[in-house]
Order: sequence, then structure tokens, then C-alpha cells
Amino acid sequence: MNATYYKTRDLYLSSFLLSSGELTLSGTESVGKEIYFQFTPRDRAVELAQQYWSDRAPSIQPRQLFQSLRSLKDLLFSGS
Repeated sequence: MNATYYKTRDLYLSSFLLSSGELTLSGTESVGKEIYFQFTPRDRAVELAQQYWSDRAPSIQPRQLFQSLRSLKDLLFSGS
């Protein structure tokens, strides 16, 4: 894994990371038919992802979360 960013293909985790307000979606990477979302800064993204998977994630406003989900879906389905 590249040490400069955190990547995941999980759309819901990505929505959470994006809506945290602490990370930047720095790009996407296509691997075959799969798209990976890349986030920076990597260290904070890893920490938030661990909190997400262990059910200790900080609260996110629902509207922010769903807007992030919508934005990522738009990115996926726009062919970018």
C-alpha cells in the first residue's frame, strides 16, 4: 500500500471518511473492475477506519453522511 494515502473500495466506509471533515478524497484508482477511493492524510484515515470497524467511530451528521455517499456514487457512475 502506498504510504502517502489510505485506500479502500468500501463505499460506506468511504462515505464515512469523507463526511468526517478531517480527510481529503485525493483520488481514485481502478484495479480491474474495482474502484478504490484514496484518502489523505493516511494516518488519520487509518485511525478513523479502525474506529469505524470497531464501532467506536465519532458521530457524523446524517445529512453530511448521505451527501458524501451521493457524491461518491456520482463519481463512480460518471465514469471518472
